[in-house]
Amino acid sequence: MGLKRSGVKSMKDLRWDWGEPPDPKHWQLLSTLADREPFAIEHGLMAAKCVALTAQALTLPDEQISSLSIAGLLHDVGKITLPPFLLRKPSRLSDEEFELVKRHPSAGAQIAQAIRLPEEAVKAIWHHHERMDGKGYPFGKRGDEIPLSGRVVAVGELFSSFLTPRHYRSALSPARAVARLWEKNGEHLDAEVVKAFLDLAPQFFGAASLSVLERWTKPFEPEIWLEEERAVWKATNTFVSQLFWEAERLFGQPFCQNFTKQLNEWFACQKLPLFFQGLRLVSLRRWWQSLGEGINACRLLLGVLSSYLGHILGKELLTDWLETVRRSLPEQLDAVGMRYGLWLWRGNLTETEMAVKSR
Repeated sequence: MGLKRSGVKSMKDLRWDWGEPPDPKHWQLLSTLADREPFAIEHGLMAAKCVALTAQALTLPDEQISSLSIAGLLHDVGKITLPPFLLRKPSRLSDEEFELVKRHPSAGAQIAQAIRLPEEAVKAIWHHHERMDGKGYPFGKRGDEIPLSGRVVAVGELFSSFLTPRHYRSALSPARAVARLWEKNGEHLDAEVVKAFLDLAPQFFGAASLSVLERWTKPFEPEIWLEEERAVWKATNTFVSQLFWEAERLFGQPFCQNFTKQLNEWFACQKLPLFFQGLRLVSLRRWWQSLGEGINACRLLLGVLSSYLGHILGKELLTDWLETVRRSLPEQLDAVGMRYGLWLWRGNLTETEMAVKSR
């Protein structure tokens, strides 16, 4: 019997069940982390939802559920401070390398404090790698010494990690993810928290019961990532098209023809399946593997455009022009660009970068 994915239809379905969507700064933090760890956005989103379901199953107050879901979203933000090669290394980490990785919960807690997350979220991020048997980090706490918030996020983030690809393995199926979670029960994770999560876990997939979920043996590939990727590409493409229409009006057709020719040559050198057809940017196919890589590709394109035009117009005039074009976009597409830091000239993540540098 197949499992219908009726519960995952839109980005809204994969967030949480109350309040406003995450702060744009939180999305941009995930995008920055995705520069180093390709599936960071997908992992953070799923962890947030799993944590929220767990907190709901434990009948925690709404305010606490909200704080914990933010902690699930940003639990790995401390990895921004790690050398990028550690997050992509295909072989086993050395003892020295693993000691560096073990710093990320503390670094994440400091960043969370710097951007003024709720204290409950800070505590959860700090403790999400503690283990019930005392073999976790950074404190080596055991059992009830670990705050409940940390035990809840530990369950949600681990289940999410099973469902997202890693450089050393593909995404697991829901059936395998459930089995792996049970294997960690008691020794690694709080048994009561695991049971609470699994009572509501089928809701995440749109399934009626755990027994149905345990029969889903195909890898979990929610269509939602493709929807969000399409939104990022549409925002980028619409902006670029509008920019070139304005450029033709201001500088003339020969300027735009020469500019697009140079860009097409650059696309060919970079082996990107993109080209300009007149003033319209065309993509032949999807050329990224994760949402984070798609965002980075769009940022790269916009960065090249900005750099080229900046030599001609100067920074101040260019910024004013780019802002004028951005404000002409439909509100929904502008929001996508804001969410993922596509509008590079606006100085995205200044507050976060200062928090990281102050460590």
